[in-house]
Amino acid sequence: MSDFLGPLILITFCSVVSYWEHSRYGTAVTPFGVMVWPYATIVIMINFGGQFFGFFPVSLKSIMFVVLCLFAFLGGEKLAEVMSGARREEINKVSQPDNIGSLLEYYRPLFITFAVVSIVAGLIHFRQTVNEYGWAGIASTEFRSDYGTGFLSHIQNLSRPAFFFLFAHYLLNRKKQVLLLLILIFLMVVARQVKYHAIVLLLGGVYLSYLYGLIRFTFKKLLFYSLIIYFVFNLAYVIGFSTLGLSHAYSTKVQGFLFNHFFTYLFGGPIAFSQIMDSAAFPVYSWQEILVVPLNLAKKIQGDPYLIDIIIRNWVNVSNITKYSHSANVYSFYGMVWFYVGYLGTIAYTVLVGMISYLVFWSARRKNAGIAAQLMLVLIMSFLTLSFFGFYFNMVNFWEVTFFILVIPPVYVLIRRLAHFSLTLHRDESLGNEEGHSKVFLS
Repeated sequence: MSDFLGPLILITFCSVVSYWEHSRYGTAVTPFGVMVWPYATIVIMINFGGQFFGFFPVSLKSIMFVVLCLFAFLGGEKLAEVMSGARREEINKVSQPDNIGSLLEYYRPLFITFAVVSIVAGLIHFRQTVNEYGWAGIASTEFRSDYGTGFLSHIQNLSRPAFFFLFAHYLLNRKKQVLLLLILIFLMVVARQVKYHAIVLLLGGVYLSYLYGLIRFTFKKLLFYSLIIYFVFNLAYVIGFSTLGLSHAYSTKVQGFLFNHFFTYLFGGPIAFSQIMDSAAFPVYSWQEILVVPLNLAKKIQGDPYLIDIIIRNWVNVSNITKYSHSANVYSFYGMVWFYVGYLGTIAYTVLVGMISYLVFWSARRKNAGIAAQLMLVLIMSFLTLSFFGFYFNMVNFWEVTFFILVIPPVYVLIRRLAHFSLTLHRDESLGNEEGHSKVFLS
């Protein structure tokens, strides 16, 4: 009975909050909405269907803790409202930005530069890595590790905001050159064979386009996007299997394995969290994994070679199926934060994430919103969408892309303004000199 009660409580809670948010903001595509509905949908799939195919059900205890965390997330929204000092009427007036065309045109040179630089860096890095491991080594762990690290890998992260921006730009203007850049960026990212990198690219592009009113979400479109996600998941593995030939990669045996593996990934986070909640070994009560990026950066600066490792090696079985390996070392956003800092720490951290998410949400939906706020919103929402699977806010990728979004566009604006000011000043001086020459000539 509890296997069905938990999902029913969750779906009722989600529906009530989403209805309230839609009446307030005019949309259910909010930080809360994109965080909770993927998780709720997957829990329903597991408890009402997956458990009959051997997957363990998600416990009522873990679901109720997630609901408590979601209350904390909404508490962060209220805290943000109080701290910002904004009147409720001002927050409720958030709407679609009205400067989309001019905004895209103004920033187009910057993000095309981002795209070209990241593509060139990716091609150089890919060639170097292939030269070291050979084409047959593409499927190896060493290839993925080396291609995903190093200076050129950091430069490639410029492709994230570039893809978000150019995706919306293409939908508005339909330029073939922009489409080519999008395809090349996507291929460079998929070559890393890390699924979430490619999925975040697509989610960010879709969310920015939705923010601009270029697309609308319907049930058919959501189903289509789900199929695309499966295609990306499949492609990430096919690259490795293709070293033995495309016929092998697309054989019935391999594709059957990948289809089964997809549902292990899809269901793994919520089930694994449910499984570890009653373990005496967890949580480990350590905040350093949550703040790993600034802490490791400080260690690098100090020359400390002992960096903090965030790879969880505690694998948990998520089904009783023996034909394939069904285990997970990720426990969803809620479970992984709980794994590190326990019940109270998870609630406190979720309040913080909710507060930041809604501050960015309100900022990005103003009529005169800047590109940095908009890109930051879709980046956060993309990772919140994947929170049913894992915790990504302690990864270098998120922090680097955040830095690029918050720093480079304002610098670009400053340079353009200085250039405009210099050109205007030079033009005024030229006109002044011409008038002076005219007076001398007339005298």
